[in-house]
Amino acid sequence: MSTTVHRRSVPLLLAASCSKILPPALVLTVLVFLAGIKAGLGPAGVILLVAGIVGIPGVIYKGAKPVFRRRGLPDSWRTNIVAVLMLVGTVICWIIPLEAPIPLTVAALFLGNAGLVFFRRWLDVSAHVSVITFAVLWVTAMSGGAWAWLLVLSPLMMFSRVVLREHTRREALSGAALGVSTFCCYLVAMTWS
Repeated sequence: MSTTVHRRSVPLLLAASCSKILPPALVLTVLVFLAGIKAGLGPAGVILLVAGIVGIPGVIYKGAKPVFRRRGLPDSWRTNIVAVLMLVGTVICWIIPLEAPIPLTVAALFLGNAGLVFFRRWLDVSAHVSVITFAVLWVTAMSGGAWAWLLVLSPLMMFSRVVLREHTRREALSGAALGVSTFCCYLVAMTWS
């Protein structure tokens, strides 16, 4: 009879907790906050920007969950509502007009969200991986190569989502592909503007 106890190693547990430490809402908040600072918005402007682009859609997404479940409505409708709210936020950023990089960043976030809505019809693409991948690429591009070490967060998040059994490898890789594709669209738009 064996008395060996199999325990997960501390690094494995830390890696698995990556998605709990860096949820998409937090990553999006930091990203929009940084875009607001880079554009030269004051504190009130940054707070309004974060509230409009991340806060309100996030509260509606999370807050409407019990209502949707009680009424038997599909969760995909909540995601669609958030996509519409992000579209409205994107249009407002262009109409005001806000300084770069805000409009293109918000437009890219909308594009990523719309991609999630579209691709989740066939595959549960990881929003965690998509958001962190876009975010680390954006921060590295905006702030320089000294921030390239953040690129390790994308594979770490993929590992985390798979270890926690929230996603398969295919779904995690699809999230990374969506994040990279969204960032490429952002770069193309930046080059043209």
